[in-house]
Order: sequence, then C-alpha cells, then structure tokens
Amino acid sequence: MRRKFCFLLALLLSVAGISGYAQRFEGGVTAGMITSQINGDGYGGYHQLGWTGGVFGRIPTDGPSAWQLEVRYSLFGARASVDEIEFGYNPMDIRLHYIEMPITYRYNLGRFQVGEQPLDFLTLEIGLSADFLAKNLQSANFDSGFENPNWLFFSITGNIGLQFELSDRLGINVRSMNSLTPCRWNLQSPSIFYGHYYNIVLQAGLTYTILAPGK
Repeated sequence: MRRKFCFLLALLLSVAGISGYAQRFEGGVTAGMITSQINGDGYGGYHQLGWTGGVFGRIPTDGPSAWQLEVRYSLFGARASVDEIEFGYNPMDIRLHYIEMPITYRYNLGRFQVGEQPLDFLTLEIGLSADFLAKNLQSANFDSGFENPNWLFFSITGNIGLQFELSDRLGINVRSMNSLTPCRWNLQSPSIFYGHYYNIVLQAGLTYTILAPGK
C-alpha cells in the first residue's frame, strides 16, 4: 500500500515538473463531503450531497507558502428540494462525477495575530482546478437515471479556502469552488460569457500528511 501511495505522489511530482525539490516534497491523502448546485438550471440551493477523495503533493517554498497539486475523485451536481417540488417544480437529480486536478497556492497566516494569538493554525488556499467529467447521471420527473451527452468533458474551476491545522499532519479543509468555464452550454444563450451552466460547490474534509520530511 505504501509503495502504491509513493508511486502516486511521484506521479504528481512529474506532472508538476518539480522533481528537483523531491527532498522537500510532502504528500498525503484527503477525503470529505460536498454540497453543490448548478447555476443556470433554474433551481436554487445546495441540495445535492456528494463526496470527494484523493491524494496531494506539496512543495514548501521559502517562507510560509507552498504549492500543492491534488488528484481527486468528486461528485458534484444539483437536486430539487422538497420545497421546490411542493411549489410546482419538476423533481430533478443531476450527479456529475469528476476527476479533479487542483493546483493551489497555500499561505500560512502565522505572521498575523488576533490580540497576541498568532494565526499559525490557519492556511489560506487559492487556486485553479482542471476538472474532467468521468460520468454523469440525470433524472427528471421521477424517470430512471440516464446519461446526458450535453455535459462537457472538461471545465475549469476556481477554488478558495482555509485549512485549520489540527497538528503537523492532520487538518480540516473547507473550500468554496465555482466554475470559471461552463460545465454545460446553454444553446439558447446569445453570449459565450453568460447564461450557461456552472458548478457551485462547498467542500469540507480532512487532510492527512503521510510523507513529511522534517516532521
């Protein structure tokens, strides 16, 4: 198991082109829960529950910052709420399975203080994710689920979040994720910049650093 994990982390190094920093390389696993919606589908609210899990590789820089590359398998989508159905909306359930590859810049806030308490337990994250659609399942009006070819295979997502460092290895991570490119085109829209479908996601989970030189 450890050999397989080390192989995945070595692959992350190769993709990122940072193998020259291998002696400082950190890596681990992450898993969590997701709540999501799709902007443009006519429904509202974070009613679709999902999950995420994967591995990450991290290269610390000089100072409080680091670059992190991840590979995740995640479930996004949208779902009609009970209130919307009672109000007359059609029942709807969309489940989008993605392979995500986020690249994130991380900055530890230990240089800042609240009173005399340094914020070294908080790390700010901001980055982009290349998302590849692995599978989609959609149902409407209580019909059985079907695959819809209109969902795009590739999209780009912007991420911003915080990690609460519980220890040198364990952390709680929360993120807000929003599509920067459509996850599906709306052919009725007259513009390529608006009026399409976009993933909007809230994510919370745990991270555990397995490879951590010097820790």
